[in-house]
Amino acid sequence: MFLSKLRSLLTALEYDRAIRAAIKWPKFSLVSFLIISRLKRAGISPRTVIDLGANVGQFAVAAANLFEGAKILSFEPDPRTANVLKENLKTFKQAEIFVMAVGDSVGEAEFYVNKDAQVSSMLKLGSDRIHDFPQSTVVEKITVPVTTLDTLFKGRELEQPILVKIDVQGFEDRVIRGGKDFLKQAEWVLMEVSFAKLYEGERDFKSMLELMSEHGFRFLRPLNYHTSPLTGQIIEMDALFQRDVGELQS
Repeated sequence: MFLSKLRSLLTALEYDRAIRAAIKWPKFSLVSFLIISRLKRAGISPRTVIDLGANVGQFAVAAANLFEGAKILSFEPDPRTANVLKENLKTFKQAEIFVMAVGDSVGEAEFYVNKDAQVSSMLKLGSDRIHDFPQSTVVEKITVPVTTLDTLFKGRELEQPILVKIDVQGFEDRVIRGGKDFLKQAEWVLMEVSFAKLYEGERDFKSMLELMSEHGFRFLRPLNYHTSPLTGQIIEMDALFQRDVGELQS
């Protein structure tokens, strides 16, 4: 009974803070607010946040406000979406923005701009995305610069501990492959993983578990999930990974 009342009280306080944040912040996302609040309650307070798939700054603004003093490095490949991102982050001196994609190669690549900018991707839409979200249609294909985490951060010192957030619409495994060396510096990876065929060539949750294990990370817990509007089934999850004890390099 006591624990139930305590959870109810914490939930009420959390939503009260969320209402105040929605009023004050330049861009507010309840999902991002709740995810970062849950991270903080678990004792996770990074000094550097790598925000891959920043969109218009939903996660970045929440991180800048809730992870006090942390450096925020945000990546968004669509130039028009990046302009909105820059506007939303203009008051945060600790934020740095990169208008590029991150994957497993360096050069240029095609990027599929969607009517819903949050699902724009380096990959074509998968059968489940097309079926369950018919309003999510590709409106344009553009060419964007692409790099890797290893290339970008080679020789650059970042303040520890580091949280890497990866929400790149099916391209997550390419980011991991292109960050083999850099990820040795990271303590946590917060990554969107899929249980459905949302993008062509996207790896499923089981496959991503194996890939993360190969890179020295273990799955800790889900922090949020997304469901199909048609079936109610869980199709995606925001999964938290942590480097195994002894794996984090000094």
